[in-house]
Amino acid sequence: MIKENNPTRSIPALLLLLATSAPVSAASIEDFATWTQVEDPPHAGMSATRLGPGGVLLNASGAIPAGTDIGYQSIGAADVSSSTTGNYFSVDDDFHIAVDYSLTASGVSGFTAIGFGIGEDGAGRNSAGALLAISNGVPIGVSGAARVDDATLAPLPVSFTATPSGRLFLSYESLSGDITVGVSSTQGSLSPSQSATFGALQKDWNNAGLLVSLFLRSDDPSIFLPMSAGTLDAQFSSFQVLSGGSVAVVPLPGALWLFLGALGAAHFFTGRKYAASPGTVH
Repeated sequence: MIKENNPTRSIPALLLLLATSAPVSAASIEDFATWTQVEDPPHAGMSATRLGPGGVLLNASGAIPAGTDIGYQSIGAADVSSSTTGNYFSVDDDFHIAVDYSLTASGVSGFTAIGFGIGEDGAGRNSAGALLAISNGVPIGVSGAARVDDATLAPLPVSFTATPSGRLFLSYESLSGDITVGVSSTQGSLSPSQSATFGALQKDWNNAGLLVSLFLRSDDPSIFLPMSAGTLDAQFSSFQVLSGGSVAVVPLPGALWLFLGALGAAHFFTGRKYAASPGTVH
């Protein structure tokens, strides 16, 4: 065996050391000021407003096409690996989270829903959450919704009734991959009154960091038609991490990225030279 003295071999370890030793200054995931507004797709009839660190207000007015939603997510990019702001949860740790909701409707015609969930990316390709269905402005039930590789799974019934205000819950167990969603009609409650579990769901995902999201949506499932008139306000507040802990996205300083980029380039070209040298053991 040929012994090498190649300092670039330690670059992966160096990257990990520098990333984990960077100072953490991000605010808590419980502060909505750290969350990012998302729209899919943008629509003039939908708006979102922060109500200080503890709440957000989502609004839909008039006719909104099916499949249109607006909301907030806990990171600042499409997924954790590409984000430089916000907070997320590690798949290696259990957690239990909740958020209060309150609905106000006026003259609403059609189907809408609010949701609270987790996922590996903002598009929801691998995701799960609690979905509260609203028909003509009246809450009609809560179900669990989930996707694997962008394929929608059969919904899980949580409650066949719903109230205009209450609290939505989600818990994750790292060992099993179970994801449980639930609801309570009491804001600020510490546990759901009704819940349902997607067994081992996360094990079918890509084992990436988990962002949190909440949204308001117009849709047309089954016999329903999308929202066509009226005004609906959905207020989310008092987001809580009831157990477990989130992880802050900590961007490396620009100068450090340049330094690591230079090292990475050296590692790349060195690797090409070694690969072209017969008999060399890497």
